[in-house]
Amino acid sequence: MRTRIIQAFIFLSATHAGAQAYFNGKVSDALNGTNLKNVKIMVVNAKDTSYFNVDATGNYNITTKEGKNKIFAIADGFVTELNSIDAAKGSTNKIDISMVEAKTADLDRKKRTRFESTDGDIPAYYPSGGAVKRSGFRADGSYSYKSITSASGSGGGDYMHPGSPVATAGAAGKLTAGSILDFGKWRMWKDLSEGQFIQFGKMYRFYFAEGKRFVVQVASSKGIPVIDAPVVLKQNGVEVWKGRTDNTGKAELWANAFAEGMSKGQFSAEAQAYGKTYTTKNLNPAENGINFIVAEGPCSISDQLDVAFVVDATGSMGDEIHYLKKDLDTFIKAVSMRSKDINLRLGSVFYRDNGDEYVHRISPFSSNTVITDNFILDQTANGGGDYPEALESALGQAVKNLAWSSQARARIIFFMLDAPCHQDQQIIDSLHKYIALAAEKGIRIVPIACSGTDKATEFIMRSAALLTNGKYLFLTNHSGIGNSHIEPSTDVYAVRSLLDEMLAVTAEFSAVPECDKGLSIETIKQIDSIRMTENPGLASDTLKKLVLTAADSARLRDSLILREKGSFGAINWVKIWPNPTEGPFSIRIEADIREVFIADISGKLIQRFDCKKGDLLEPNLGNYSSGIYFVKYPTAKGWVAERIVLKR
Repeated sequence: MRTRIIQAFIFLSATHAGAQAYFNGKVSDALNGTNLKNVKIMVVNAKDTSYFNVDATGNYNITTKEGKNKIFAIADGFVTELNSIDAAKGSTNKIDISMVEAKTADLDRKKRTRFESTDGDIPAYYPSGGAVKRSGFRADGSYSYKSITSASGSGGGDYMHPGSPVATAGAAGKLTAGSILDFGKWRMWKDLSEGQFIQFGKMYRFYFAEGKRFVVQVASSKGIPVIDAPVVLKQNGVEVWKGRTDNTGKAELWANAFAEGMSKGQFSAEAQAYGKTYTTKNLNPAENGINFIVAEGPCSISDQLDVAFVVDATGSMGDEIHYLKKDLDTFIKAVSMRSKDINLRLGSVFYRDNGDEYVHRISPFSSNTVITDNFILDQTANGGGDYPEALESALGQAVKNLAWSSQARARIIFFMLDAPCHQDQQIIDSLHKYIALAAEKGIRIVPIACSGTDKATEFIMRSAALLTNGKYLFLTNHSGIGNSHIEPSTDVYAVRSLLDEMLAVTAEFSAVPECDKGLSIETIKQIDSIRMTENPGLASDTLKKLVLTAADSARLRDSLILREKGSFGAINWVKIWPNPTEGPFSIRIEADIREVFIADISGKLIQRFDCKKGDLLEPNLGNYSSGIYFVKYPTAKGWVAERIVLKR
């Protein structure tokens, strides 16, 4: 039927008058990677709709109009896959498209009816009965629920937390979490890796000595970041690390991160952008600042966002996995509702250990989010036995075997776990290989450390986050859910729901300025500047509700409170102007503040100033790409972060 409909349309020529953009790529089966041949490519833009054939090998090479192009792959027996990109005149854009068999999608749609019904009561699969009733819609488009009968007993059953009251399908948002961006506390991380964590560094062979980290930013002369550009770090002319630029145009590069000792020699970097190679020599290590590359060409920004969930499903995760599943379920709905201009593709890997019922189960990438959503909701925790699990195998499956987009504004792995990998040298070598491959593909690892995590696991996953330009998240005890969670090795951190942390990370990693247009108001509003703000005073109403429903008020001293309007009374710590800025701006110090930091959208420190009351600081962001930055400073009442927009 689908083919007959296509043939009924007027087939338009691949060549258009006017400004043109070029697209190429392949179409493949998401599950096994084989190329699909009997496929139509449909391109929709503001001017017209065009149809193209793939060749005998499943590849396509087409010409269409510049501007926003939505690209659909259509094939009998497969779910239509959507990609889109804001393509500039003369730009060449590579888009590989993976498709999922329709029978898989249809099966998942049927399974979904168990959890979302359009009428009345919904069975919840409790071992001793019970049900929940849909009570309305949330702002993010998901259902909210309330319990109408309760189940007794403990253990077993979907949404049942062992030994606890029934956790209904409305349990999303209850897990509490914090985050650490070690890029924003770089000096502290180096002290930790050479102190408290030094034994784990030697055990798992991660080394972060002085001079091993290099940061390269690639942007146009107009300040538009060049996103997803391959960048290679060379030491004395030999390749030592491969990365890709993130949504700010920055690439994190590492010299001999898996080998002990200092990195010596001459370092250079090569960036591929607009079909050209740009080289910068005599690189500064990160301790001495950022290295800049100016690349000129037609600006094209992908609308693609790939998110994979890698989840430890062994028995030790049973205390939290029901809540994790609901957080992921709600996260999927929320991102889909919030980011209508972003093409969200989801995939998932659940894993256990060798000798268990399975080592890993995979749900391939698809823009049909129902597929991944149902796959996640169907999983349970079991198996395990010894403490270490098949962490490196799961990472390999996610990095190698999921069909990541060839062009994307962001690729994220949320890695949820509570145990390290085994200590065999071959396994550790595999872990290194997959982390390096993730960095090369531009996949950012965001661990979520659950109860049971020890210091070795914390070190491994913070290292993986650093080496792939990610961020470390961890569950806390404030929710009262699950077993005890260790305190992370850091100074201070803020606490909020895991769901909010995941949504904030996704927004930080995917917010980009449009070509020649800067940041939209919607994007600026989504970025949460209070993430970097701490104040050990009274909690906001939101945090009080979140924390006090699960723990007593004494816990508030352990959670750093989010800054809201009026949180610090009438105190004016600094004055900042102009905002937005085109580069230079001024900071008047009006209180006893000794240092000021400038951080980018994700919290990475890019500048630091010593100061005292009465000083006038004059930073200049002229060399950096357009975007959101933060002025951070410590006060007597805690850390404050003021948002500033760089707009050309």
